[in-house]
Amino acid sequence: MKEKKDVLAVEDNYYMKKKGDNKTEHRSNKKGMKAAIITLSITTGILGLSTIGFGIGYGVMQSRADNYGTNLENVYQKNFYDLVDSVNNAEIKLSKVINSSQSAYQRRLLTEISQNTTAAEVSIAALPLSQSDINDNIRMINQISGYTSTLADKLASGESLTVSEMATLQEIYQNVLTMKTELNKFARKIQAGYNILDNSMNLDTGSDFSIQMAQLHDVNIDYPTMIYDGPFSDSVVNSSVKGLSGSKVSREDASKNISERFTNIISVSHEGDTNGRFETYNFRVKNSDEQTLYIQVSQIGGHILTVSGASANNSAQSIEMEDAEKIALEFAKNNGVENPNIVWKDNIKNDAYFNIAPIQNGVVLYPDLVKVKVDLNSGTVIGYDSTTYFTNHTKRSLPGASVGFADVRGEVPKQFTIVGERKVLAPLDYNREVLCYEFECINSEDTFYFYFNASTGEEENILKVINTDDGSKLL
Repeated sequence: MKEKKDVLAVEDNYYMKKKGDNKTEHRSNKKGMKAAIITLSITTGILGLSTIGFGIGYGVMQSRADNYGTNLENVYQKNFYDLVDSVNNAEIKLSKVINSSQSAYQRRLLTEISQNTTAAEVSIAALPLSQSDINDNIRMINQISGYTSTLADKLASGESLTVSEMATLQEIYQNVLTMKTELNKFARKIQAGYNILDNSMNLDTGSDFSIQMAQLHDVNIDYPTMIYDGPFSDSVVNSSVKGLSGSKVSREDASKNISERFTNIISVSHEGDTNGRFETYNFRVKNSDEQTLYIQVSQIGGHILTVSGASANNSAQSIEMEDAEKIALEFAKNNGVENPNIVWKDNIKNDAYFNIAPIQNGVVLYPDLVKVKVDLNSGTVIGYDSTTYFTNHTKRSLPGASVGFADVRGEVPKQFTIVGERKVLAPLDYNREVLCYEFECINSEDTFYFYFNASTGEEENILKVINTDDGSKLL
């Protein structure tokens, strides 16, 4: 968080002067003059001490005030970023709802949207806004929360969304999208040094912060009367490690494994061990490209689990994406990943990013995903994460498909063009692994991935491609 402190200045100047210009005074007067000088010196000393005491006291009070202001600003910024996160999530899920054709999936998304908007209410209430702006923003967010919750309850009872309700959701989506855009603009201002506390002192007259936040509730949507019954509670299931087997390797063997995987190493130093879900040896590695890598090797099996580093200093790209793909696949294969295949890739500046997954009987095993980052300057793997793979990977007996691609292809909304399709094992909620048909689809503006259950034909998930400054992401 950036700190911006009010500067207060208090100046206390004490000037004590004594001039004696009459050199003809009698000796009897000199004694009195000495007494006066002594008295004056004592007075000046006391006054000086009081000034120092005042300075120390003021400094302590000012330090406390500054610390309080900094802490309060940090709280405001946290609440603001929580609000941004909640609105971003609601916007993404609303875009999925209006492009979904199946009630079960729509109901799940609407319940989650209600949760996101409820969280947004809490964040807004904790920001330094005028009372009218707080009420207006919370009223709007509460209406969205209540409306989506009511629709979710309707779908749970076996009904479907009407044309009018879908039109209202479309209107809500456009307004939430506008809200998201404005909030993200404001977030960039804060990152550039904008101070919420300093711009929110005059709450009664409308501060700069309140004025800019006021536009968020400038919407006019005709909501039906509704009752909000509360959010649905998702359960979380932790997975145990399934993919590691074999005996424990020595620290020396783990270090040797690193040297075999990286050909440009200058030094390898042991940095300690980790005894968590994965027991690892941790190393710091330096190479001839002036890079420092931090590498974890599993004590069971000696597999490289994670690599963390940064690109080389030189800016010239020396290898192509095709070469980087080969490097990533070979690195994964040499570290125990069975039948690795690239299922997602992206290029950000001089780094190539790959998602790699095994394929079994033509099915992409998404639960066993491996992430690899390759420096296009040096061709070195500077990012690697196989913890998901070694957590989930096991020999699976994949279920058969009761429906085919043709049976569910027509469920993709008509406004989308299908540009790719494949059979995948998808990790879904409640620790489920479901055989699905994946459809990569585009319209005039966006790319979506639709997932349909290969046994029931039901829509299980929708992922939207989000383009950011840090590359494309699936949400």
